[in-house]
Amino acid sequence: MKFTKKLLDAFVSLISVLLMCLVAGIVLLMLNELFLRNILNKSFRGMTELAGFMFLWMAFLGIIVLDDQGRLIALDIFYLQTKGKARTGLWFVHKIVAACLGVGMVVAFAGLYPYVSTEFYSSMPKFAKAWQYLPMAIAGVYLTIKAIYDIVERLLSRSDLLAKEST
Repeated sequence: MKFTKKLLDAFVSLISVLLMCLVAGIVLLMLNELFLRNILNKSFRGMTELAGFMFLWMAFLGIIVLDDQGRLIALDIFYLQTKGKARTGLWFVHKIVAACLGVGMVVAFAGLYPYVSTEFYSSMPKFAKAWQYLPMAIAGVYLTIKAIYDIVERLLSRSDLLAKEST
C-alpha cells in the first residue's frame, strides 16, 4: 500500500507541474494573440484552437489535483453533520460514486474515440481531436484507482483495529 501511495503522490506531483505549464502556455498564447491582433492587425486561428485544447487538458487534469487535496465538490453538507456509522457510510458512498464517475469518464472516452480520432483541427490538420479528450480518460483512471485505494486502505485499517481490539 505504501508503494501505491508513493506512486499516486508522484503522479499528482507530475500533473501539478503539467498544470502549471498549461496555465503559463495559455497566458503566453493569449498575450501573443493580443499582440498579433492589436498591434499587427492579424490573427492566427491555430492559437485559439491550441488555447482551447490546453484549457480542456487543464480542466480535466485539474480534477486529479483537486481530488488529491480533497477539494472536489462532495456531500460535505451531509457528511459534516453526521457522526459514527452514518458518517462512515457517507464516506463509502462518496468513494464508490467517485470510482463510478472515473469508470464513466473512461467509458465516455472509449465511446468518443472512434469519432474524434477521425476529426482534425483546421489549423493543425495532422493533429486528431482525440488528444483533446485524453485527459478525461486519465482523470477517470486516476479517480477510479484512488477511490479503490482509499476504500481498501480504510478497510485494512479497520481490520487492523478490530484485530488489536480482540487481542
